[in-house]
Amino acid sequence: MTDSCPISSELVDDRATRLGAGLVIVLTLASLGLGTVWLPLLLAVDFGLRSRGWNRLSPVAQAAQALRAAAGLSPTPINAGPKRFAALVGAVFTLSIALALHFHQTRSARVLAAVLISCAALEAFLGFCVGCKVYSLIQATFGPSRPAPGLLGFQALPARPVPLEHP
Repeated sequence: MTDSCPISSELVDDRATRLGAGLVIVLTLASLGLGTVWLPLLLAVDFGLRSRGWNRLSPVAQAAQALRAAAGLSPTPINAGPKRFAALVGAVFTLSIALALHFHQTRSARVLAAVLISCAALEAFLGFCVGCKVYSLIQATFGPSRPAPGLLGFQALPARPVPLEHP
């Protein structure tokens, strides 16, 4: 939807990203199976690292790169901005899962995990990045070519009250 990215001009490897999404599925299922808070917290930190563009510090990104290289797949470069936004959304979801598990809200953790796993599965198996599509919609709606709306989509109120006219 958008050709340029205001977040980053960097490129990432799409094939490694898809393999990383597969790893996210495995780790999310493991965190639910174990019922521990630490695994989704680690995954949230990993998503946070990737959202900042620090893939060299991300264990999931490094494992995905190694899997891609071991499979003999060539890198497919794509714009990093939408992927970084999607990673930020992933960080929010995994942090929410960790909080739900911490407060013994198992049903909430499962629902959040189901959404995360669904999005990761779409990325891993079909190459459809939900977070990237949301990012593109946000850019198309509020991008540099359009003025940003005021708080909650409302324009700012004028400094002085406007007199009302009666018919």
